[in-house]
Amino acid sequence: MFLSFEKSIEDKAKKLDELKVFAEERQLDLNVEINRMQNEIDVELKDIYSNLSVIQKVQIARHPNRPNSLEYVSMIVDDFVELHGDRLFRDDTAIIGGLGKISGNPVVIIGNQKGRGIEESIMRNFGMGHPEGYRKALRLMKLADRFNIPIISFIDTAGAYPGLGAEERGQGEAIARNLLEMFEISSPIISIVIGEGGSGGALALGVGNQVLILENSYYSVISPEGAASILFKDSSRVDEVARVFF
Repeated sequence: MFLSFEKSIEDKAKKLDELKVFAEERQLDLNVEINRMQNEIDVELKDIYSNLSVIQKVQIARHPNRPNSLEYVSMIVDDFVELHGDRLFRDDTAIIGGLGKISGNPVVIIGNQKGRGIEESIMRNFGMGHPEGYRKALRLMKLADRFNIPIISFIDTAGAYPGLGAEERGQGEAIARNLLEMFEISSPIISIVIGEGGSGGALALGVGNQVLILENSYYSVISPEGAASILFKDSSRVDEVARVFF
């Protein structure tokens, strides 16, 4: 899936895929042509990504093909066992957490989890946590603290879910409780913004000994669309807001 500023390479990428399928089906050696087309795409992508505007960087932070928390876990964590529920209300699938090992050392992993495709995105609530999700995260962090296990949190959310039910169940209190408790946890915490770092929904997983942010991610008190709506009553001024505040 391509963003608007990546459209120039969409046709080339489709032709490259078709050529690979054709070569495999006919058992032909077309590696020279395939490599040439791949190099053209790589050069064009490098040029595009070397000249991004601020709002384009925000769009990349939200890119639907960007790796999510569980994909990072699958690449760097061994023997991962996901744990569920906050022991008060339910399991929140927008926030994942569990135990695993990195280079043989035990770790506790927590993170916002966005979905792939419409169905999973809805199931994951687009990575926007409910209060029970933040309470689950805190439960796992306290478990890590009890056994002196390091904690890694992956942050990727537009913000905490602002729905009526979430507010009724104490969304603000759950976020504030995480902030308070994370300052007191003795286990080391590494927080990594892997995409979007939106408002208190991100901060509730972001109090760490080390806070890192990946390239073309953002960490902000509000989205550029939200800031434009509040400051100018006009969400179409999102580019202007992004240039000034992001």
